[in-house]
Amino acid sequence: MTDTNGGIMKYIPGLILCMILGWLALQWDQSIHKWQKDYQESEKILKAYSHEGQPFLSFAEYTAKSEEKYKEKLAAFDRGETKEKPKKPHLLKEKDYVPLATTREISSKFSFGERMIQFQLTYVAVLLLGGMIIRNTIGLPKLFQPGAVLARPIIKPGIILLGGYYLWSNLLKVGVFALLLVLVFILGTTVLVAVLGRRMKQEDGLMGVMAAGTGICGVSAAVAVAPVVNAKPRDFFYAVGTILLFGTVALFTFPYIGKALGMSEPVFGAWVGTAILNTAQLVAAATWYGHDSLLTANIINIVRVGFIPVVVIFCIWFYVIKQATAEGKHEKINTWQVIKEKFPLFIIGFFAMVTLNEIGVFTEDHRTIFGKQFLQIFFAVGFAGVGLNIAFDDLKKAGGKAFVIGFIAATLKAVLSAIVVILIGTEAFRVK
Repeated sequence: MTDTNGGIMKYIPGLILCMILGWLALQWDQSIHKWQKDYQESEKILKAYSHEGQPFLSFAEYTAKSEEKYKEKLAAFDRGETKEKPKKPHLLKEKDYVPLATTREISSKFSFGERMIQFQLTYVAVLLLGGMIIRNTIGLPKLFQPGAVLARPIIKPGIILLGGYYLWSNLLKVGVFALLLVLVFILGTTVLVAVLGRRMKQEDGLMGVMAAGTGICGVSAAVAVAPVVNAKPRDFFYAVGTILLFGTVALFTFPYIGKALGMSEPVFGAWVGTAILNTAQLVAAATWYGHDSLLTANIINIVRVGFIPVVVIFCIWFYVIKQATAEGKHEKINTWQVIKEKFPLFIIGFFAMVTLNEIGVFTEDHRTIFGKQFLQIFFAVGFAGVGLNIAFDDLKKAGGKAFVIGFIAATLKAVLSAIVVILIGTEAFRVK
C-alpha cells in the first residue's frame, strides 16, 4: 500500500465512528421528535374534551374531523385567503388514541417525551455530550483520532446547503441589524482585549490571537491572525482553549438562559450569533434552540465572518505597524495575501446557494431534502467530531491573565448583546 493510500486510510476508522454516532443520535432525535408531537397532540385532545360529561370522539371520528379541518385550511390557501400553505396534521395512532380516550390521561410515554424535550436532548446535545464523555472517560484510541479531527469541517457543507433556506431580500432585511451588531460588538471586543492585554503587559502574539478569537469567530479568526502577530504555538493553544471553554459553557447554558429570558428563536439566534465565539458551538446552540434560531444565527455568523479581514487589518495596525512605528522600525506585510489565504471559502458557497434560491432554483422539495437528509447528515457527522475532540486537558490550557482577559471580554459581549437583541425584538431578526 502506498503512502498516499495509507494517508487516506488512516482517516477511515474515525470517520466511520462519527457516522455511526451521528446515525444513532439522529435516530434518537427522530424518536424524541415523534414523542413531542404525540405529546402535543394528546394534550390538545385532552384540553378539547376536558369538560365533564363531554365524550371523546371515536378514533374514526377523530381522524375524519382532523382531515376535514386540514382540507378546509388547504381550500382557504388555494383561494388566496391565507398566505401559508397548511401542513398535514400529526395524528395519533389508534393504539395510542384508544387508551387516551379511555383514561383521559397522558400516558407515561408522553410524559417521558415531555421530560426529554425539557432537557433539550436533541441530536446535537447527544453528540456533544456523548463525544465529550467518550473522549474524557474511556478515551479516544489513536486509531480514531485522525478521522474524528477530519469530521469536524464536515459541518461546513451543511452550512453551505443551509443557504438554500435563505433569500437575499430577507438576508438584507436582517443584515442591517446584523451589520450593526457585528460592528459594535466584534470590533469593540477585539479592541478591548487588545488594549487590556497591552496594559496588563501580555505578549502581543498571545493577545493578538485572543483578541481575534474572542472578538469575531473563534478558531478561524485566531488562525487568520496568528501569522500576523507571530504567535507561538503555545499562544494559539491558549487562545483556542479560552474560546472552547467559553463556547462549551455557552453551549450548555445559553439555551436555558434564552428560555428563562423568554427569547424567541430569532432573537436567540441573533444573540448566539453575536456572543458565542466558535462557529461549530454557535451552530450547535442555535440548532439546539430551534430551526428559526439556526437561520438567524447563521446570518449573524456569516456577517461577522465577513469581518475577518477587518480584524486582521486592525491587528496588523495595532500589533505590527503601530509597534514598529513606536520602535522606529518599518516592516512590509502583504496584508491581502494573508486575507486571501485565511478567508473561509465555505462562506462563498453559502452565498452562492442564497443566490440560487433567490432566482428560484430550489423548490420546497429541495429544501426538505436539505433540512431532513443531507443537511442533518453533515451536521451529525461534524458534531460527532466536535464532541470527540473536546478534551478537558485542552480546555485547561486556557489559564492565567490571558484567560481572564478573554473570558471577561467574551462574557461582557454576551451580556450586552443579550440586552440589545431583546430590545430590538423578534421581527427584526426573523428569517423566512
